[in-house]
Amino acid sequence: MKKVNQYIIALVAVFTFSCELDEPVDLNNPSFGGVLTDANIGQLNELVTGILARASTGMGVYHDVAGVIGRDIYRIDVSDPRWVGDVMGTGSLDNSAFYTGTNFNTRYNGVKTANTLIGAAENTTVLTTEEAQGYLAFAKTFKAHALLFALNHQYNNGIRIDVEDPNALGPYTSNAAEGYDAIAALLVEAATHATAAGSSFAFGLTTGFTDFDTPATFGTFIKALQARVALYQANYANAATFVDQSFLDETGNFGVGVYRVFANASGDRVNPLFFPNNTNGTTRLAHNDWVPDAEVGDLRLAKASLRTTPQDVISGQLVATYDAWAVTSQTQPMAFIRNEELILIKAEALIQEGSAASLAAAVTLIDVIRVQSGGLPAYSGAVTQTALIDEMLHQRRYSLFDEGHRWIDMRRYNKLDELTLDLTGHSVIIQIPRPFNEVGVQGG
Repeated sequence: MKKVNQYIIALVAVFTFSCELDEPVDLNNPSFGGVLTDANIGQLNELVTGILARASTGMGVYHDVAGVIGRDIYRIDVSDPRWVGDVMGTGSLDNSAFYTGTNFNTRYNGVKTANTLIGAAENTTVLTTEEAQGYLAFAKTFKAHALLFALNHQYNNGIRIDVEDPNALGPYTSNAAEGYDAIAALLVEAATHATAAGSSFAFGLTTGFTDFDTPATFGTFIKALQARVALYQANYANAATFVDQSFLDETGNFGVGVYRVFANASGDRVNPLFFPNNTNGTTRLAHNDWVPDAEVGDLRLAKASLRTTPQDVISGQLVATYDAWAVTSQTQPMAFIRNEELILIKAEALIQEGSAASLAAAVTLIDVIRVQSGGLPAYSGAVTQTALIDEMLHQRRYSLFDEGHRWIDMRRYNKLDELTLDLTGHSVIIQIPRPFNEVGVQGG
């Protein structure tokens, strides 16, 4: 027990920041003590619950930072002008601000809980070999997911992959590419565990995992995440392979996928991206480019709702007329990944393959999105790699609006300079700074 408590206290000291967090570190949580040796099933399953809780913590800040920088949304908070100052690119970023620490801290809390589950599953006698493999598949998947979300903000600042020993923290990756490679390798391990986990898990999952709650079906979720990471690596051959092994259904329901779930009962967490229409002051608004840049009649424009009264964003200099309305209730689930994204991943991989046959196949998938999601006519533009990359990015912009993708998409295609500068003096942020108390820390 002494060793476990020392581990937790030291790691909390490394990854706790002087900012307001959505959820404080809970030292009494069963995740953080007495489970690294001979844990019982109940303790292991509480760790599973803790990992899922941490995967939802801080998502409001994660998505709003990506959404503001990627010009999906404006975020207004009457108590914090930094949303329309720092994050919109009107000044230098503060490495001690909420937008720096919240995502970094909450993601590494998730890594910490996943590492605890890995250690517990490897050092208990209560599990069969297959049951242990199931816990390892789950823990490594969500460890990789947490690291991915940390890296998406930090980018070429890099992230720490190895944080298991607080007295010997691993170094930062030297850039984004090294980080994505490490995350991809961790997902390979998770997939291997899932194939050895038998026909069922020894733990339950939320309703957000309906149809993805066995080792085999959960394995298709892992493949979906592998396909996304392969895009970020610009490894399009792997992206094509993994997406075909995922739950991709090229003609199926776009909403099928794995989700974070929310509830508004006491003690539960609600979806942080929901604000009622026509809220004044603290709210989320669609960026002024989003509706005008769409094709006429695009059904996805329902994700922006025309306000009864325009909202001032920056002291009379910038006014928005649409609310962000992709999330329409406090309890609307938030996708980890869903079929519509998988169709777009496959289209992108085909475009990048570049042959005439692949480009034609990509157009077929783009038309699935255009017609079924957008209510638009089939694509009639040039069937060239350059033209289809632009079309694919356009479809991702509207199909995945306010899901945290556009900033990453434009960055990986070196197109950040195409994002709108709303006012003179604005700039487009490439990455969030490394938190202040990581600068100069071991390996930092």
